[in-house]
Amino acid sequence: MGETGAGKTHSLRTLLASGLEVFVIGTEPNFLDTLVDAAGPRLMDRLHWRAIQPSRVGIKGLQEMVKKVAQLDFDSLSKMRPDSGRATAQLVTVLSTLEDFKDDRTGKSFGSVESWDARRALVIDSLSGLNLMAMDITIGNKVTAHQGEWGVAMGTLEKLLLNLTSNLRCFFVLTAHLERETDELTQGSKLMPSTLGRKLAPRLPRFFSEVVLAYREGEHYYWSTAQTGVVLKHRALPLGAKLEPSFGPIVQAHHSRVAAVNGRQP
Repeated sequence: MGETGAGKTHSLRTLLASGLEVFVIGTEPNFLDTLVDAAGPRLMDRLHWRAIQPSRVGIKGLQEMVKKVAQLDFDSLSKMRPDSGRATAQLVTVLSTLEDFKDDRTGKSFGSVESWDARRALVIDSLSGLNLMAMDITIGNKVTAHQGEWGVAMGTLEKLLLNLTSNLRCFFVLTAHLERETDELTQGSKLMPSTLGRKLAPRLPRFFSEVVLAYREGEHYYWSTAQTGVVLKHRALPLGAKLEPSFGPIVQAHHSRVAAVNGRQP
């Protein structure tokens, strides 16, 4: 996780350099520019992607939305029923892609992500897009949500991430932006993954083996597992503030663990 421009998408190149076949679901409008530039021609054969951005209602949809805002008060807006567009919200497309990943680049289908092994990596870039999709599937084009609807969206998103971190045999990477939230245990503020509500962000790190801060200092990009005031976690990566932004050590640690379990030298 990191701020915009911290090198999160660019670091995905190191998954390819580690010998993995990489599949990216891009939820950011311009994710493909950075991804293709990072991979370059030499690694492109092992890179696959699917662009799935949050729903956009278009000018006509915005006109209808603004008319309602102009005519109704907040209480009336909050009591509106979610529209029928929820059935085609982009979260549905994300789930169908997870069931059968169809590559935008080649048009080839690669089957369910649950059938993949550790020779592949699934990446969702980024959580910010999933946040919007979870709200879209819950309230459609409503301009406001009540507490119960926030809870439904948060629960939907949490179940999706729990499934991806628990049921897959391939590598799974999620990029996220930063948000300052209150740590309910210490009552202090910390930087956490930017997601829906205040309750979900502190729970997300427990799903992952590594939670890393990506940042830029001058002309150089780094990862940190030791930054104070940030919710971080490390297993394969060392504890440090200026780590090389590479998934290589994580991939290698996995191969070493498998070799140890099987009684072989890594």
